[in-house]
Amino acid sequence: MDIEEVLNRLLIAIGALLFVGAVALIVAPGAGSALPFGNEVIFVIGALGAVTGFGVVRRRLKGEIEETVTPDPERPAGNPMPGEDVDRMLYEMTHLRQGVNENREHLEDRLENLAVAVIRNREDCSVEEARRILNAGEWTDNEQAAAFFEGERTAAEEAGLSQSLLSGTDDVAAFETQFRETVEELIRVGDVDVSHTVEVDTEDDRSFVDRLLGRSGDDDDEDDGVESNWNEANSSIPTFQTSEPFEDVSLQHTNRWLGVTAFALVAVGIGTITFNPGLMLAGTVGVAYTIYARVSAVPRTEGLVVEREFDTDEPEPGDLVEVTLTVRNESGSMLPDLRLIDAVPDAFVVTDGVPRLHTALQAGAQAQIEYTVRVERGEYEWPLLVVARDFSGGVERTSLVTPDAGMRIVPPLRVTNDVPVRAQTTQYAGDVDTKQGGSGLEFYSVRDYRPGDPMNRINWKQVASTGELATIDFRQEKAATVTILFDTRQSAYISAGPDEPHAVDHSVHAASDVFGALYDQGNLVGVAAFDTVPCWYAPGAGSEHLENARVLFAQHPALSPRPPERQDHESQYIDPMTHVRRRLPSTSQIFLFSPLADDYAAEVARRLDSEGHLVTVISPDVTVDETVGQRLTRIERTARVRYLRERGIRVLDWDPGERLSLEIQKAQTRWA
Repeated sequence: MDIEEVLNRLLIAIGALLFVGAVALIVAPGAGSALPFGNEVIFVIGALGAVTGFGVVRRRLKGEIEETVTPDPERPAGNPMPGEDVDRMLYEMTHLRQGVNENREHLEDRLENLAVAVIRNREDCSVEEARRILNAGEWTDNEQAAAFFEGERTAAEEAGLSQSLLSGTDDVAAFETQFRETVEELIRVGDVDVSHTVEVDTEDDRSFVDRLLGRSGDDDDEDDGVESNWNEANSSIPTFQTSEPFEDVSLQHTNRWLGVTAFALVAVGIGTITFNPGLMLAGTVGVAYTIYARVSAVPRTEGLVVEREFDTDEPEPGDLVEVTLTVRNESGSMLPDLRLIDAVPDAFVVTDGVPRLHTALQAGAQAQIEYTVRVERGEYEWPLLVVARDFSGGVERTSLVTPDAGMRIVPPLRVTNDVPVRAQTTQYAGDVDTKQGGSGLEFYSVRDYRPGDPMNRINWKQVASTGELATIDFRQEKAATVTILFDTRQSAYISAGPDEPHAVDHSVHAASDVFGALYDQGNLVGVAAFDTVPCWYAPGAGSEHLENARVLFAQHPALSPRPPERQDHESQYIDPMTHVRRRLPSTSQIFLFSPLADDYAAEVARRLDSEGHLVTVISPDVTVDETVGQRLTRIERTARVRYLRERGIRVLDWDPGERLSLEIQKAQTRWA
C-alpha cells in the first residue's frame, strides 16, 4: 500500500468523524458553544472536513473509474491484408510526416525491383539489360512513370526531397501522385489482371489518406479519428486461458462513488464553517450513499453453473456451428448486475448472434446466449468471462467459468479429385505411369524371351506363328513420394478482408483434400512446414499414418489457424533449407502451399526444385486491388508466379473462391 492510499484512508476516516460532529451540531445547535473555544472548534472541524473533501476530489480527478474492459468476441480477430504495409508507409510519409527517409527508400527500392521483373518478363532479357531500359525510361511512354526511375539522385537532391516532405510542401503530393502513376503503369505494362480501375487525378485536392479511407474532400474528421481507424483495423480480441473450472480474476472497487464522497465531505465542511444546516444536510445524504457503497455485499459468482451445447458433435473446418450457452445461478443470492461474455477462440468467426449478455439473475434463475460461429481446425476449450457488480456498482468481481464441453475439429482428408504427380517415383507399386516395362496393366512393348520370365507374360500368338518365344512388357506403375510443404510464416497469414479466412487456412483446407487424394492413389505422403516451430512428418502409408496426419493437420502449432504472433508457445526461426531439405527423401517431390506473399517463398521453391525435388506450387490468391498498396502487392505476386513458371516449376494460381478440384483439372490440361 503506497503513502497516497494511506493518506486517502486517513482523510476518509477524519471525514467520517467530522460527519458525526456535523450531525451532532444539527441535532443540538448549542453544543458547539458549550465547548471550550466552541466556535474555534467548529471552525476547525469544518476546515478539516473541507480539506478532506478536496483531497478526495483530487483523488477522483487523478484516477478513473476502474471497470473491467470486456472483449469483443463477435469481431473478427483481424489479419493483415496484402499491401497494408505499403499503405501504412505512405500514410506515415504524407500525413504524419514520420519515417520519411526510410519509407521513401523502401518504397522506391521495392518499386524498382518490381519494374525490373516486369521488364524482364516482357522483353525476355537479362537483369542488367532490364535495368538499363528502366533507367533510360524506354519501358513506357508515360513520362511521369518513366521519371520515377531515371538516373540516380544526388545527395543534395535526396536531402532536398526529404526536407520538402517534412515541411509539407507540394513535393508531398507530387511524390504520392508519381508513385501511384508508376504503379498503374506497371499494371498496364505487366498485363496484370485487376478488377478495379483507378484514375490518378492530379487535381484532386483530397489528401492521400482521405482517398485511401474513401472520404470526401469536405469531411472534417480529425487526425485522431483517422488514426483510430488504423488501430481498430489491426486490433484483436484478448485470449483467456485457464486450467480451472472456476477462476477469480479480480475483485476491485470501481471508484464510482468517489465523486459523491467528495461532495459530501466538502458540503459538510463548508456547512459547518458557515453554520448552514441545509448544506450540512445535503452532505449527509452523500455520506449515506458512500457508506451504502462501502458495505454492499461482494457478488458471489462461484455459484454460477455454465453449460455449453453445440448443434453438431463432429464439425469440420469451415462449418457453421450453433452454440447455446446456459448460465444458471445456484449461489443462493441475487446477482443484480451480471455481464456474460463468451470468450470465443480468435480462430473462430461469429457469423450470427452475439456471444454476450447483460442481465440480472435471481437465485435459481437461468439465462441463455445463442450465436453461430465458423469453426477452424484444432481442439478448443474456452471460458465464459463473468463480470458481476453489487447493487451500487461500487464493487466489481471478474471471474472465468469454463464449461466441460469442448470442441475438436479435425480435417476429414476426403478424396475429391485425382492429384497429378510427377514421374519421380519409388520402388513401390502405385498409380504413376513410368517409362519402364515390367508387370502392370497397360501394354508397353514386346521383347525377346529371357529365362525366368513368367509364363503368363509370354506372347503365345508369336510362338504359334513363328515358333519363337517372346515376352510382353506392361507399363510399370509405381508409387510417388510426396511431401506437402506449408509456408506458415507470419507473412503468410494474410486475408482478402477482415472476416475472410487467411491464406494459411485456405492452404490447410486444400492440402487436407490433396493429402487424401495422394494417399488414395497409393503414394507415400508426408507433411512439413517452415515456420517458427519445427514441423516434419515423414512420408508413409497405412491407416495409422493417415490418422496421425489428420491429428497433425488439426493440432500442430505450425499449422495453427492463429498466426505465430498470437500463439503462446516459445519459438525461434526455422530455416526451411536446413530443417526440411535435410530430411527430404531424395526421390520426394513437393507440393508447396504458399500465398507467395514475398520473394522468400518463391526462392524456397526454386532452390528445392534445383536440388532435384520436383516442385508444384499451389498458391491461394488473397490479393485485392482497391488501394495503391494492394495493387502493388498484386503485381508483385503475379511477377513471382511468372518467375517460377519460367523455371519450369508448376504453379497453380488458385482463386479460393473456386473449387480446387476444378482448378486442378484445368491445370492438368496445361501441364500435359
